[in-house]
Amino acid sequence: MRGSGEGPRRPQAFKATSAERAFSSRNEALEFARRARHNLEFIVQAAGRGDDVHVVTQLTLSLLGMVVFPREKLLLEAIKETPLSSLAKEGWPSWTITRDDSAQPTRTLGDILKHVRNAVAHGRITFTSDSRLMHEVRLLVEDCKGGSSRFLAHIDDTIG
Repeated sequence: MRGSGEGPRRPQAFKATSAERAFSSRNEALEFARRARHNLEFIVQAAGRGDDVHVVTQLTLSLLGMVVFPREKLLLEAIKETPLSSLAKEGWPSWTITRDDSAQPTRTLGDILKHVRNAVAHGRITFTSDSRLMHEVRLLVEDCKGGSSRFLAHIDDTIG
C-alpha cells in the first residue's frame, strides 16, 4: 500500500500490438464516421432487398459515429462555419427547426451538430412512428438548457 503523500498511481504506458495498430484508423473521428455511414448504407440496401432490418434504428445508431464522435473529437473550422443554407446544394438533408434560441439562433452546420450531439447524449430523440420505412418516420431532436427546450428540429429528407 502506498503512503498517503505519494498520490495516485499512474497507469503504465499503453503499447499497441501490431494488430491494434492495423485498426488504428478506427480511432480517427472522420474514418469512424465514414465506417458508420458505410454500415448505414448497407442496412438501407438490405431493407431494399426485403431483409428483416431496422433502418431507422441504424440511422439513430449511426448518429453516434457520424455526428457525436466527430463533433467531440474533431470539429473542423470549415465544417463549423458552413451555413445551413448551403448544405442542400451539397446533398445534405434539410432540417425544419420548429424551436430555436433567439439569443443564439441555429445558422451553421456546427450549430446543428452541437444540438444533435446534445440530443443524442441526453436521450432527447423522438420518433414519430414505429414504421421500419424511413420515409414514414421523422427523427425529432431536442436540445435543452436548464430544463427548458431551446431547440427542436427534425430532418426533412431521407438518406439517399
